Amino acid sequence: MVARGAIWNASIFSSEGKIPWEDVKREYVRKSILWDNDIKSTKHTLKEMITHYSSLGRPEGLAVIKSDTLADLAKLYGEEEYYEYVSESRRKQIT
Repeated sequence: MVARGAIWNASIFSSEGKIPWEDVKREYVRKSILWDNDIKSTKHTLKEMITHYSSLGRPEGLAVIKSDTLADLAKLYGEEEYYEYVSESRRKQIT
């Protein structure tokens, strides 16, 4: 049962207390970008978060469903610069 609470808002484990779910979603997207998480897994978790607090039929939920890449999710959550930074860092490591 703890897993449900964790997927809806992972900040339940924070020693500083629960933080707003909007911030949790944005941070989850950032971590997914950093770890190059699979898009299907990332979307599944975001959809679970959204379903608990809102509805997938609303604009945010529909945009998550339509997202094909982590870049799409970065744009949706205002993390384009972070996505570019991480992508550029990876390119530099390869060369």
